[in-house]
Amino acid sequence: MTDQTPPRDSNDSQPLAGGVSRRSLFRAAGVGAAVVGGGAFLEACSTGIQGASSSSSSTASGAATGSGGGSSKEITIGWIHPLTGSLAGFGYPDNFVLQQVMATPQFKNGIKAGGSTYTVTVKSYDTQSSVTRAGSLAKQAIQQDNVDLLFASSTPETVNAVASEAETLGTPLVCSNIPWESWYVNLGGNPQKPTLKPKYTVMYFLGAEHLALAFAPMWDRIGAKYGNNHKVAAAFPNDADGNAFRAVFPAVLKPLGYTLDLSTAYPDGLTNYTSMISQFKSNGDDFFTNVPLPPDFATMWTQALQQGFKPKLATVAKVLLFPTDAYAMGSKVYNIATDAWWVPELPWHSSLTGETCPQLAAAYTAAGLGQPNQNISNYTLFEIAYAALTSVDNPHDKAALAAALYQVKLPEAVAGPIDYTSTNAKTNPAPGVAITPPVGIQWQKGTTYPLEAKVVDNTLQPNAKLTGDLMPTFS
Repeated sequence: MTDQTPPRDSNDSQPLAGGVSRRSLFRAAGVGAAVVGGGAFLEACSTGIQGASSSSSSTASGAATGSGGGSSKEITIGWIHPLTGSLAGFGYPDNFVLQQVMATPQFKNGIKAGGSTYTVTVKSYDTQSSVTRAGSLAKQAIQQDNVDLLFASSTPETVNAVASEAETLGTPLVCSNIPWESWYVNLGGNPQKPTLKPKYTVMYFLGAEHLALAFAPMWDRIGAKYGNNHKVAAAFPNDADGNAFRAVFPAVLKPLGYTLDLSTAYPDGLTNYTSMISQFKSNGDDFFTNVPLPPDFATMWTQALQQGFKPKLATVAKVLLFPTDAYAMGSKVYNIATDAWWVPELPWHSSLTGETCPQLAAAYTAAGLGQPNQNISNYTLFEIAYAALTSVDNPHDKAALAAALYQVKLPEAVAGPIDYTSTNAKTNPAPGVAITPPVGIQWQKGTTYPLEAKVVDNTLQPNAKLTGDLMPTFS
């Protein structure tokens, strides 16, 4: 990876909300990477791309399955994602997304590039939530299945291994649902001085700092009504997520006036949280945040309620991202808040069909899949791919296609505007990165469903419509 872009000093020194600079933030964080993971097991849909032992295919109507890059009139896309295992919640909407995209005229009738029309085959590869398997599947897709283009989605455990192989083996890759710092560091970049330009891969999502910046406004609002001592109980485990949050969160939140009451770096799988709960109670912390494994959170929160620790607002990361996670805990999750990188209330449109986010969400529910899942935003993987593929003369020319990814500019996309040509440090903190900011959501007792995720804060994404009032977890 020798391709470099000029230094972006504005990225290094531009202050984030609260006055902390990006340089100081990531110096504090060390590697500056927060891992988003977890999610309860969700069974993949019974048709389409349900995970097979290695891969399955979906081909545009009338197109014959072939060998990918070796076929002059066929484009093969490989999608590596977790459809089973502990991360399956992230991949749950992917079958729906694929069906929606393959029904669009652009994909159904074939992609036009360089004066020719190419049928499109999408090969799905289930990582089974395994890091090792993700890398092996990337090699298979590139070396055996001759894909022209790869997708990788859902957590660093999936994406980073694929990105490493794509860069090494020279295959274009579009990534989603991974904090940009983790993706960038993995490829050899330095978030403090983001000059490295990966040759074959681009991504869109949020960064570690956005989670702290999404939680703080909600603490402010609850504090204004119910009192605010600006003390936040922080239960961070001794793992990649916990260590990153332990470094990043204080750096972001201190300028905003908040002090973190950090727990001991506890081991994943801990079953007794009494000592840290006692610490939080003794300190009188008004707020609570954490980044645990989902089973650990269920145990921790149950014990917190039993032992009388009832913060004014609980804001969690990594857990309660998807409806099934919330359902599993029942009424215990009433008025707990988290982040959401995509919600139906966003005003974006599909660049392929003009469909709106509400329309896609309604179609998802109508398909019997329940409440919309945030990773409907994976639709934008295909939007970016289409824009790049239609701009090259030969879609089998991997170097040309990779270069075309960096020219993609989508004023409208399901995940939000994407512009890889921009050097704006706020929206594009490093080459190949496009930020899609989160909103704050809160699980509240519902009317249509027992629990519903209400959009209660849009500080970082003012384009999102609020759908509920922010409530205290305990008043």
